[in-house]
Amino acid sequence: MLPEHVARLKPDLAETKKTDKPIIDEQQGEEFEAAIAYAMSVNKPLIFSIYESGVVNQLKGFTQYINYEKKMLHIKDLSDDIHFVLLDDIVGVSYD
Repeated sequence: MLPEHVARLKPDLAETKKTDKPIIDEQQGEEFEAAIAYAMSVNKPLIFSIYESGVVNQLKGFTQYINYEKKMLHIKDLSDDIHFVLLDDIVGVSYD
């Protein structure tokens, strides 16, 4: 293939990998909250599955703060970078 063709196909390939946002029911939301609260109390890292623009990304880190007003978590990853994640974008929480 010519480089021009490959360049045009890459965005199309990325579009085909996008998925719909998983639906989180009330019970799953409560399980996420319980896992986050426990991990915060014992300073244990969690693996967060975060839905962003059609893709689910993984983030491993420690929950620093829960902002209930903005419905947002402040997560410090293992590189000491801070991430601000909306609670509505979280589609999975698990222990390391």
